[in-house]
Amino acid sequence: MAYFYEYKFIKNKYAETMSYFGAGCLFWGISVFIFYRLRPNTMLSKISLETMADKEKLITMTIACMVILCCVLPMALSPYWNGDIQEHRNQYEILTESILEGHIYLNYSDIDPKLLAMENPYDPALRKKLGVNYHWDHAFYNGHYYMYFGVVPVFLLFLPFRLLTGVTLAAYHATQIFAALFIIGWFKLFFFLGKKFFPAMSWTVCLALTSAFSFMSLWYIAAAPALYCTAIASGLCMEVWSLFFFAKAVWSNSGERQNVLYGILGSFFGALAFGCRPPIALANLLAIPMFLHYLKGKRCDFKLCQQILLFLLPYVVIGLLLMIYNDLRFDNPFEFGQSYQLTSADQSNYGNVLSRFDLANIINGLLENFIAYKPLNNTFPYVSFSSVLINFPIGIAAFFCFTQAKTLNLLKKQHMNGFMIVLWLLPMLITIVEVLMSPYLLERYRSDIYWLIGLASFLSFGFFFQSSSKILVKKANFFVTLLCYITMLQCFLLWSIPHDRNFTACFPEYLEKFEAIFWLGLR
Repeated sequence: MAYFYEYKFIKNKYAETMSYFGAGCLFWGISVFIFYRLRPNTMLSKISLETMADKEKLITMTIACMVILCCVLPMALSPYWNGDIQEHRNQYEILTESILEGHIYLNYSDIDPKLLAMENPYDPALRKKLGVNYHWDHAFYNGHYYMYFGVVPVFLLFLPFRLLTGVTLAAYHATQIFAALFIIGWFKLFFFLGKKFFPAMSWTVCLALTSAFSFMSLWYIAAAPALYCTAIASGLCMEVWSLFFFAKAVWSNSGERQNVLYGILGSFFGALAFGCRPPIALANLLAIPMFLHYLKGKRCDFKLCQQILLFLLPYVVIGLLLMIYNDLRFDNPFEFGQSYQLTSADQSNYGNVLSRFDLANIINGLLENFIAYKPLNNTFPYVSFSSVLINFPIGIAAFFCFTQAKTLNLLKKQHMNGFMIVLWLLPMLITIVEVLMSPYLLERYRSDIYWLIGLASFLSFGFFFQSSSKILVKKANFFVTLLCYITMLQCFLLWSIPHDRNFTACFPEYLEKFEAIFWLGLR
């Protein structure tokens, strides 16, 4: 009998090993096949953005859909974020119901009298000492709880969904929608810029870069999708569509009336980003070099002034509405709720930005965000949360391409040097703002800048290819495609790190399964 059970155990173990071996062979086999088909001088590598036909467009749309599914479907895996835990990270949902009731504070009936009696309710040590019960990560002001995350997603998705269906939209579903729309806008923006500025770029390289940077922008959001990342995903969505419409207004061959419409749409989405996540909305600074380029060669007359006013109108209207919203909550049109958070730090005494300016702290924040390295681990997924450029070294390669003399000369000829300089500096500016406004830098905050690194890298590679010899481009195409593959693999590894109650934190046994597939069941 003992031999029977031992035989059965060995048989089951063998079957399990073979299943991992088969899954691993499929994964690595597909990877090898793709690189074999994309090696230099193959038919696929010779198709450019200029020569791509309907077949390539259909494949592009199919891959975009696959990228959307890969980013969106994992958001439902963790029970901590997917709504299985009732009344968890549901501030958007509660605010929706509050607005329908006619007020903008969160309608909680369990406000602790000890919290109301505190002279400084924002002191976490004092709250703990007094044993105060409170709602974590809310803003609290004048006896009411408020949501300090941007209100725009409520009006764009949560309220319409609630009014149309009578059902409250779960926050992670909103994140899925914003992430899907971001990827669609991302593909449209990349292929538009590619066709405009470097039409000879390989279609497969453009597709690889677009897909890789989609994952790079959204991997953390896919792991912990509710509330925090709802705000981030909505901000990314607004900004990518803003840049797309601004790019169409400035660099398309459409008529003047069409360009003005594109400009208004760009301003509209850019302004909405401030009501989603303000640090991401700093990308509106990219509109300045684009606008200056738009003005070149135009005569300053009444018609041009009218166009400028139309471009500014969405910023003015939406800005005023956000200021009114802030004033109604905190008696200050410029207060988004940062000072009144009930979190792990007392931010009520931070004062203005200038009073918090500390050069050493800023330099440390920049080093931490961009070049800090954390050692590899012995266990799957092996990697740790390092800095942006260590997590994704493709950004280093792209910056090297950007700084080459031929690339810089081409950028100057194309009048893109100002735009590219602002684009590369923006991640540093956002980091500085977050250092000044937050007590610490979290990994999810890097989602505010990953997409900008991706856009800057895409353009840097494109202009480098455009200014290089054909022989160098052929070799560089394969190298960049390999970097894209490494970037996508790194996204999966970072997504797999048990963190923030994500899928692998809730179900750690899957780490062993992922590792077994990775090593073909041989480890």
